[in-house]
Amino acid sequence: MKKLIIVFFLTTIVTIGQKVYKVEPGSKGNVIILEIENASNEQTISGITVNLTKQISSLHFTKTEQKIEHLSKNVEAEFEFDVERDVSTNRIDTLKFIVTGNNGILEEKVILIGYTIPTEFKLSQNFPNPFNPATKIEYQLPKDGRVIIKVFNVLGQEVRTLVDEIKEAGYYNIEFNSFGLSSGVYFYSLSTENYQSIKKMVLLK
Repeated sequence: MKKLIIVFFLTTIVTIGQKVYKVEPGSKGNVIILEIENASNEQTISGITVNLTKQISSLHFTKTEQKIEHLSKNVEAEFEFDVERDVSTNRIDTLKFIVTGNNGILEEKVILIGYTIPTEFKLSQNFPNPFNPATKIEYQLPKDGRVIIKVFNVLGQEVRTLVDEIKEAGYYNIEFNSFGLSSGVYFYSLSTENYQSIKKMVLLK
């Protein structure tokens, strides 16, 4: 979880921040905290609504609107969101928030969202495990390169190639469907130029 704190000054001037806020792919419970301060000549502003007007498909918000009945000095508006795991770490996305009052738009803010790159290779345990008929496998790459993920039986015979291609650095998940395979113990491996890992999984039918 990460908290991103952004300050709004309620004047008639529209400002656009260019700072890029980094979040981790696959993370949950991230929070954008908008600190809304009354910098106008009015002692109290009424009927304020904070809206997320431009969304990103890779970010899932629990809400896109918050109402504030009265604002004298300052107040916080919180927007919680989860991040999809397989979002590209090379992209920068844009969120747009608009604060409106009884007299129309008071402020708008563009927030740039980037995505952190893993610091190490990792192959996670499949889930669920044991499984039937399908299971998910997550892995992460700290740099670009060719990735090979294969499934083997207990005799060391290859039964399936799940991935064999060039991948960007980032976080990934794939689904392994056991169609055509019998119950038993299987192994899956992740191989790159500089890393190799093998894990065991159990298929129950």
